[in-house]
Amino acid sequence: MLASGLRISKATKLYTNRCQLQSRRQFTIAIDGPAASGKSSTARAVAAELGFGYIDSGSIYRCATLLALRQNIAEISKHTDQLLTLIHGSSVNINVRPASSTHMVPGLGRLAVPEVQVLLNGEDVSREIRKPEVNRMVAKVASESKVRDAVLGIQRNLAAGAQSQSIKRQTESTEGLPGGVVMDGRDIGTTIFPNAELKIYLDASAMARAIRRWDEMNNQLKESKQQQQQSAAEATAKNADNAGTLPQQQDEAYPSVEEIARELEARDYADINREHSPLRIASDAVVIDNTNLTFEQQVYTIADLARERMGIQPKHADL
Repeated sequence: MLASGLRISKATKLYTNRCQLQSRRQFTIAIDGPAASGKSSTARAVAAELGFGYIDSGSIYRCATLLALRQNIAEISKHTDQLLTLIHGSSVNINVRPASSTHMVPGLGRLAVPEVQVLLNGEDVSREIRKPEVNRMVAKVASESKVRDAVLGIQRNLAAGAQSQSIKRQTESTEGLPGGVVMDGRDIGTTIFPNAELKIYLDASAMARAIRRWDEMNNQLKESKQQQQQSAAEATAKNADNAGTLPQQQDEAYPSVEEIARELEARDYADINREHSPLRIASDAVVIDNTNLTFEQQVYTIADLARERMGIQPKHADL
């Protein structure tokens, strides 16, 4: 009798949640956490699982950092107005393309994760904004309150566009989900979308995060080498006279796992202690430590939490 009562209670809760969402037809998932905790990969996979839009808020700060580096702005606090001019005069677009196949996510597992292309003023900077020099400087850029205010508007506009597209897609969904958006960052649930229907704080040990970041850098280097070799081979094929004189590309100097761990701990300290919109766990957030979780476990857990709050039956209750 007790078990039956629990089933009725849960079913009633699902029905109530669904009724509350029907008038809005939208749902926001905010995923926060420290650097290299797997926020972006997880958020992309959750968005794909639910048919939601996706916004990588961190890429916007990285684009701002790239703008500063290209203009040789080293001391952000002294040249904030110059950086703001660059930001206001630039456009950032995030294109999400469905994964062509299931593939490995470094240190996390195997799952289909949509590819994200970041365009800065029409230029594809998806790889450039992930380079070590950007990693080292982005915290300084993100700590400036005026920069955060400027980025806030960009984030909300991108989210509104992604959510609108999701609502259109979901009209044909057989699962009955509303339209929605998944956004990851460090202050999404506390500042950007404080009223998000689901807030997640994704965490992991510093060493686990360092290994993932190193794997990511190493994979990027391998892909870059393959592209360079292919381009050189194509150039040689077009001009046989140049055979045997292929240019040699110097390897980029990536830091060790230990160095990355120290950088991440310094980034954590800066994010937690900055004056404006510091990294913190929202009071109503669900905390997930993924140090020992598979990628599938964390993605499906978040997706099913969202389904429950939308009044939809979970699909992966056996996890």
